[in-house]
Parts: sequence; structure tokens; C-alpha cells
Amino acid sequence: NEEHNTTNSFVQRTIPVRFAVNILVKKADESTNYINFTAGRNDLQKPVSHILQVQNLGIRYIPVNVTIRVPVKLGNTDIWSNSSGLKVPGCIEMTEMTVNPPVTDFLTKLKTIPLVDCSVAVCKVFSCTISTLSSPIITYNLTGEVSSAWIQQTDLQSLSLVSSASLSFDTQQYIHIFTTAQDRYINTEVETRVNVYVEYDYKKEIIGGVVGGLVLLALITLGLYKAGFFKRGYKEMMEQQAGDADAGEDAAPPAEE
Repeated sequence: NEEHNTTNSFVQRTIPVRFAVNILVKKADESTNYINFTAGRNDLQKPVSHILQVQNLGIRYIPVNVTIRVPVKLGNTDIWSNSSGLKVPGCIEMTEMTVNPPVTDFLTKLKTIPLVDCSVAVCKVFSCTISTLSSPIITYNLTGEVSSAWIQQTDLQSLSLVSSASLSFDTQQYIHIFTTAQDRYINTEVETRVNVYVEYDYKKEIIGGVVGGLVLLALITLGLYKAGFFKRGYKEMMEQQAGDADAGEDAAPPAEE
């Protein structure tokens, strides 16, 4: 320094240090991929499981919070038959964080993008706290009965029901090693394809086939009759019977005197 004072010859600074972590959340293979419903039926139910797995691929243990969002109502109709009792074991339902869809005209959007997620449906939010995420995989299982009642209003034959999950952690203390693509690891979706099939009524075909067969048989019989088939057959039968009678008489033994 200018005063050549050596009593204060150093400067102290604090440099923040963050620990690198490698964690991810993903869809489990055991999740329900497809379900089918019959068109026009509002009283059907199908079991659906959305299963999520949280894993620590690094060596440093870390406290993590998992947020799960599940569509439960489209318009005024419940998606799950047990929507009010829908639970995720190990998680707490955040009733104050229920997500209302930003899109009100959901029918228009679904015709373009047939995904029933939190952008078009009311969603329940579950919070799952992991005090220490170590090496074992932690699984969260959302299981319930999906109803067919909500599908009819969409007038679609194929769409997807999508739940989502995201991880959060103390970003002041930790940093994901994949900083440029961490969203791929800390966010995921579980998608179940819902197909609607029209139940074909074969009664008309069966009745039509039977009637057509009878008409065809009547036409064939009439044609054979006009062609004299039955007359020739009757004449041949009578001649055969007469020949058999004559043969019988010739073969009879002579009467004794």
C-alpha cells in the first residue's frame, strides 16, 4: 500500500462451494401403458398405475423433495373413480396447491394435442420428502381406477393421461453435474394411452345373412323347378319303383298245383 503499512497486508474473501450431485426421477416400466374403453359406455373402470422411481447415481447423499402432479378432473367430470381418495404412499397431498388448468377451452387444445395433463385438467399435487437420498431406488406408486365417464366429452378415440414428477433440492449447496440438461434428470412424465373403440353390432349382418340365404335357396329351388328337375326326379323315382316291382314278380316261385 501507499503508506507501506504491513499490518493489514491480506484480503479475505468467501467463495461459495457447491457439491456436485447426480440424481434423477424416471417412469418405472411397471406403469400402465395402455387401457381400452368401449365408446358410449360411461360406467366402465380400468386399473391404472403411475409408478415413479427416484435414484441417486452419485456418491454424495442429499435431501430431496419430490413433487407429483396428477390430473383428476377434466371439465366437470372426474377422471379417477376414486379421485377424492387418490393417494401416493409416502407423500402428502398439498390441497392448497391444487392446480387449476390455465386452458379453459380444453376441447380445442385436445383436438390438436391429445394430452390430458395439468394444462387442461385439474391436478392434485403430492409432496414427498426424502431426508437422505442414498443409493437404493425409492419408488412412488399412484394406483387407482380410471373411469370412462370423462372421455365422451372429448369426442376422441385416442388420447393420453399424463402425470408428472419433479425433483427439487438446495441449489445453494448442491449442483447437478449435468447443468445444461438437468431437466431431463429432475423432471419426468408418466403417460397412459387411452383408446376408445366402437363396439360393432353384428345383429344386422347376421339377420341379413340368414334372410339372404333363404332368398337364395328359394331362387335356386324355383330355378330347378322351372327347369323340370323335380319332375324328372319324380319320374325316375316312379320308374325305379315300377322296375323293382316287376323284378319282384319275376323272382316269385310258381304256385303249386
